[in-house]
Amino acid sequence: CDGLKTEQELLDLAAVIKPEEIGTKGIPMASGAISLNFTGGIATVDANMKRVMSTLCAKVVKSKGVVVGPSDFTFKVHGVSLKEGYCFKDECKDTGVEQVWNSTSKSQDEEVSLGYFYQSKAFQVEVVSQSAGQSRTIEIPLEKAQTRNKKYVLKIHPKPASEGKGEFTVTVEAWEETETDVDFDKLSIKKDLPADKFEIQNDGIRLLTNNYHETDFGSPKDWFVLKEGTEIVNVKLEGLIDGEGRGIVLKESGVVCATSRLNQMDLSGKLIVTLADKSGTTITLIDICISHANIGWNDGYSGRRGESELCEVRDGVFTYVNIGQGVENFFDVMPLFSHNPLFEIVSLAPLELAVGKETERQNGLLHTLTGEPIPFASAAFGIATDNGGKQVKMSLRGNNIVMTMLPCMGYVKVVLKKDDGSLFTQVLKIAFLFS
Repeated sequence: CDGLKTEQELLDLAAVIKPEEIGTKGIPMASGAISLNFTGGIATVDANMKRVMSTLCAKVVKSKGVVVGPSDFTFKVHGVSLKEGYCFKDECKDTGVEQVWNSTSKSQDEEVSLGYFYQSKAFQVEVVSQSAGQSRTIEIPLEKAQTRNKKYVLKIHPKPASEGKGEFTVTVEAWEETETDVDFDKLSIKKDLPADKFEIQNDGIRLLTNNYHETDFGSPKDWFVLKEGTEIVNVKLEGLIDGEGRGIVLKESGVVCATSRLNQMDLSGKLIVTLADKSGTTITLIDICISHANIGWNDGYSGRRGESELCEVRDGVFTYVNIGQGVENFFDVMPLFSHNPLFEIVSLAPLELAVGKETERQNGLLHTLTGEPIPFASAAFGIATDNGGKQVKMSLRGNNIVMTMLPCMGYVKVVLKKDDGSLFTQVLKIAFLFS
């Protein structure tokens, strides 16, 4: 925040979250004014954070003869502020807007949330009975409405149906004004996450997709150390898929995986973590970054070799249909790959090599399409650069059963070099199919 001198500049810098978006984008929080003392070179302060927004709730008080619930009422709110308020003081200059809030709940004595609002001037709530057509209006005064982190419950007291008038009264109950420190130690990133998949930086996580194909990062619930009594009840990814569906996804099983097609631009998003403990639920946002791939199969590549052989890229996988047994096939590098021109391809080789067979041409281990390893004695593949790095040479060896009945796949390790001499790797997938 270097260069920011006023609170308004800080507000302009902050992302504005609309009250209705709090459930998906998180809860904006702020502290009181903080004094910094830099005499020692480093300023360490304690900040008591609290929610910026307040909430309006309603409850129909259960009593004998009362048959209606919150869904019978419409709440017309006059002059309430939905704009983000001040960070360091309880004050409001917004003139407010008109809102109509409803609830679908039919349950009596159930406290239902109608809506969120920010620091506001005094505002009125007109409670209208849909069944009786009657209305009552109450006001939240300025000294209460402009205070952050407030909660107001409109208690509706209908008269019994036997009286036949549909009359009711409304009272306002304010939330207990107790300040609760936000415990940032409820959730912390584990320090021993696998280094070939995770890189911890600035309280966020960079997911590494270059060392495996469709990298499996496991469940996000296993990425953190939780304070005793706290549990993760829900996780959600946001902003980690590009316009072509490439990046990182959260599967129905709860596992995070890279897509088969690699993202070509850096992606920055959020992991939204919902925590629960005895005091309730909180939402924490974790920054997630994914670097772009420096090389991948060219999605547009397709070509035939003879009448039966077909080579093409399908969903990020180089697919060779009906490759000839024991034949070495050559491909020009430029059309085969899509890669960063700042990097030079140093080498291509099978990622998994048969032990003791490192010097053989066809020494790459294969798997069935379901991931089961195929014995090296039954089949193997080879891949390497040729002709001064201008071509790629690939081949397949297998007995008749494997070659005619068993489609298979393998993984390729590409080593790249940047101008400064630094090396990078990328794992790609190749599949061999037979018709």
